[in-house]
Amino acid sequence: MSCDNDLKNAVSSGIRHIGIGVYSSGKVREWLIRKGFDPDVASAAVKEIRERGYIDDKRAGRKILSSRTGKKQESRRMLFQRLVGGGVDPDTADYLLSETEDDETTCLMLVRSLMPEVPEDADYGELCDSLMKTVTRRGYGPDIALSAIRKHLYDTI
Repeated sequence: MSCDNDLKNAVSSGIRHIGIGVYSSGKVREWLIRKGFDPDVASAAVKEIRERGYIDDKRAGRKILSSRTGKKQESRRMLFQRLVGGGVDPDTADYLLSETEDDETTCLMLVRSLMPEVPEDADYGELCDSLMKTVTRRGYGPDIALSAIRKHLYDTI
């Protein structure tokens, strides 16, 4: 089989795999390699598929970001890792994150979604510790987390 045939087969296979779904260039490349295509052929196929409009990393990245809101909100650092891990090109991931709110805002949104109302008899120390654990696990630094928690608790008193 020639290189041209390999490329045509890889492009066809990639397009069939995508169908009407939304896939990132990295995920399609990985899939082609798992199907036995040479990595260089897989990369060339992905480039051609992208040029034809079947792959749009911005659209794939927005799909990933839309699933990480509310109680699933994460810091920009974690979202970047999630995007790149999802096969989105790092430059596109940077671009998409430039369109999102800053960590201070999203952290406050997370805290508010986790605890829309503060119980009157709440132990603020335990409440703060619990929220801190969750918020820092989502990639927010302690300063941003504590600031958001304090703001939320102050706003709801």
